Amino acid sequence: MRRSRRSTGRAASTARTSAGARWNPVTDESLPLEPPSHYRDRAERLADLIVHLTGLALALVGGGMLLGLAIGFGDAGSLTAAAIYAVGLLTMLGLSTAYNFAAARYQPLLRRFDHAGIFLMIAGSYTPFTTQHLTGAWAWGMTSAVWGIAVFAALAKLFLPGLGKGFWIVVYLALGWLMVIAIQPILKSLGLAPLILMAIGGVLYSVGVVFYANKAMRFRRAIWHGHVVVAAAVHWAAVLLAVLK
Repeated sequence: MRRSRRSTGRAASTARTSAGARWNPVTDESLPLEPPSHYRDRAERLADLIVHLTGLALALVGGGMLLGLAIGFGDAGSLTAAAIYAVGLLTMLGLSTAYNFAAARYQPLLRRFDHAGIFLMIAGSYTPFTTQHLTGAWAWGMTSAVWGIAVFAALAKLFLPGLGKGFWIVVYLALGWLMVIAIQPILKSLGLAPLILMAIGGVLYSVGVVFYANKAMRFRRAIWHGHVVVAAAVHWAAVLLAVLK
């Protein structure tokens, strides 16, 4: 009897939907995948998915624009730097999407790749500055240092998951402040505007972390990733100036 009533209810629901009722992907219980454990409900998961897909779309368009401008107005060096940056950005966003929306059993492994992708994006963002606006020993030294730290950190995320938070704080600080060493020659070559944009992007990332750390806040992951997308857009503008100059 209960099964009959349930079947009747489902049939009625289907009939209402087919009759033109507005479908709500948040409340529709027929969706096949339950939200992963780090989302409270389907609404949070859907909001974060929209943010991720928006970021990926913008990265594809922005990366294509950078490559086109580098081909039209730059040289082989600026084209290579733009390509490295675009690949790094897309890698970070792609791995973040894979981690956050994969089945729960795959998430522990994908989380390592997600964190590793962040370091590749950081190094890719530095590359147009270190290769196009530094020369000689400065260029080779800074590019090698940035990529050396980033590759080491990415491999450590993949193969040394037991490293403590203190270690990673040191790594993030080292990578984040490394460019200060070369601030004078970069200022001389580029001017102040790109560095201001990089600083604004850094502030946006930092503000996003505050929201992400508040575990009681609804949609904290979508808000955090929204800050990431906006910060990446600001950094894209800085990279654009670096590539065109």
